[in-house]
Amino acid sequence: MHDLSIVIPTRNRISDLTRCLESIAGQVQLEDISIELLIMDDGDIPEETLEQFRNILAGLPQTKLRYYRKTKPGVWLSRYEAVSLADGDILLTFDDDAELDDPLYIRRMLDTYATDPGIVGVGGIAKGLSSSPSGKLLGRLTCQMSGSPGKLSASTLAGSLLLWGETKETFETDFFHGCNMSFRRSALKDMKPYPWMTSYAVADDIYMCHLASRYGKLVINPQMKIMHHESPSSRDKAGRVARATAVNHYYLLNLRQAPLTGYAALLWTLTYLTGKSTLKRNTSAVSGYIQGILFVLNPRKNKYREYMID
Repeated sequence: MHDLSIVIPTRNRISDLTRCLESIAGQVQLEDISIELLIMDDGDIPEETLEQFRNILAGLPQTKLRYYRKTKPGVWLSRYEAVSLADGDILLTFDDDAELDDPLYIRRMLDTYATDPGIVGVGGIAKGLSSSPSGKLLGRLTCQMSGSPGKLSASTLAGSLLLWGETKETFETDFFHGCNMSFRRSALKDMKPYPWMTSYAVADDIYMCHLASRYGKLVINPQMKIMHHESPSSRDKAGRVARATAVNHYYLLNLRQAPLTGYAALLWTLTYLTGKSTLKRNTSAVSGYIQGILFVLNPRKNKYREYMID
């Protein structure tokens, strides 16, 4: 058994993953913490590269590298399978393009848990996220963000994370930024292999937060900051991501037992995003959003009631 399990889903991004591991290896004040680092791979990392990774982590005391090559791809399945594979009390997950430039990031996370036994999740902030006053107004008018840093929008979008850089104190939240988030592993016991959460798995972090919040509080510690070297676009096609935005948020509204106003807000958000993509002449995204709108409006779609937790 370990005190902490660090999980990194990845696929064919060795340079990004190497930088992430080097930043983890630079963490300090962890002499009393037993750690396993679990790589959930949708690609194929050669053994000589894994040996390089072990050498990178050699300076971090009580740390064991584990490698798991998946048979079914998808980041949601990586997160789902990691819950049963990991044995740490706390599960900390990073995107493979995250970089911890604060050597006390993990120590700050553990100390945050220690302040309140009711906390089941602690998240950090990616540097550089912000929004102008006009951007905030537009975000609220189009139901992409709320007026509170820790609240999802009415359509369950997480645009409010653009407010996190303005915060100074730890605050309760509905959601984390998936590039750096942690949970007590016991709070993730309701995770399931949702059949609609395929490929890019839009909003997978929000799903995890919703399930974990059934067992306690989620908080953001704004002192926990990382650099997120995020690609300007998803590796999936724009149309697939656009449709998944509709489908995944629809089922998230189901899980949250949202009122009809939530579904109306989602349709309004999707309509705005369709118009925005039209102006940018992104025909693939336009097609995906239209398919998503039709999906939400279709009364005969699969409700997946067996996956909806009471």
